[in-house]
Amino acid sequence: MRKTELQINLSSLENNLKVIKSRTSAEIQAVIKANAYGLDINEVSEVIEDYIESFAVITIDEALDLRKKTKKPILILQGVHEIEDYQKVKDFGLDFVVHSDWQLENMPETNFSNNRAWLKINTGMNRLGFHPDEFFERYQKLTDMKFKDLIVMSHLASSSEKSDQKNIEQIKLFTDLTKNINNKKSLANSGAIFNFNESHFDIVRPGIAIYGGKYLEHGIKPVTCLRSKITMLKKIKAGDSVGYDGVWVANSDCIIAGIPIGYGDGYPYFSESREVRINGKKFKTAGKINMDLITINLEQDSSIKIGDWVELWGFDTDLTSFSKEYDSISYQLLTNISGRVNKNYLE
Repeated sequence: MRKTELQINLSSLENNLKVIKSRTSAEIQAVIKANAYGLDINEVSEVIEDYIESFAVITIDEALDLRKKTKKPILILQGVHEIEDYQKVKDFGLDFVVHSDWQLENMPETNFSNNRAWLKINTGMNRLGFHPDEFFERYQKLTDMKFKDLIVMSHLASSSEKSDQKNIEQIKLFTDLTKNINNKKSLANSGAIFNFNESHFDIVRPGIAIYGGKYLEHGIKPVTCLRSKITMLKKIKAGDSVGYDGVWVANSDCIIAGIPIGYGDGYPYFSESREVRINGKKFKTAGKINMDLITINLEQDSSIKIGDWVELWGFDTDLTSFSKEYDSISYQLLTNISGRVNKNYLE
């Protein structure tokens, strides 16, 4: 068996939901899109269900799979894109976002009394949602239809940056537009939960905070550890190169270790040396990452053996800072881990 795994600490997952609950009185909708940010939607949903009021996903398939496990509301965050999918939405009692005229115009005249529709306003992110000038007309169209509930929502573009004035502008616009309607409202994502209490309204939608990818300063804990076992040790001489294109050359005689993980497993590509940990000691990689292999310079440390674990990131790693070394973000690190990396769930 290939000894490479992503460890997932379920206690830390629960801790993060408890931290989020302590920061708001609003309902919590857990965003578990992209297979729960790579941690497996089935495992994660089961652990966090008691801490939340609803779930959010991207695709119809995600929603239908999740419906087998829960009776709680499930929101399709980008709504329906194929007319026939409205029937699935109706049959399985799914929530759905309406953010475009196409979705409105192609919505069948049917009874959606078991569904909640979420009307999205573009308050400045300029991605999905109706322009503020269009809002009331679209709102009226939806209120004339039969839904279980109609919820009004938007999305903050810079919520992790507390000093960004755009947050205040978006919150004010959303507040002003919706102040005279009695529908439930939803604006806050992970960053806004911690940084902008006035954005919480009725439903908050945390994502990355659940998975420990950001906001450690607020009590959020990292949830994952990525590690791989040494499968190869090789002595090389000073002046020998290692790996593709010979970009790394040994300055002195040393021992090279190999671990069976690479960019084919979703680890970010690198050609310059990166730090890893083995048995609590720090070492540097040697040469370019391969599709299936990373090589490490052990220098003259003969205490390291085949079968020892190499930690690429750990339960004490700040993934936000770590990801910057690869010109990436914590979201990408988590969601890119491929299916051939085993997942090991720890209580």
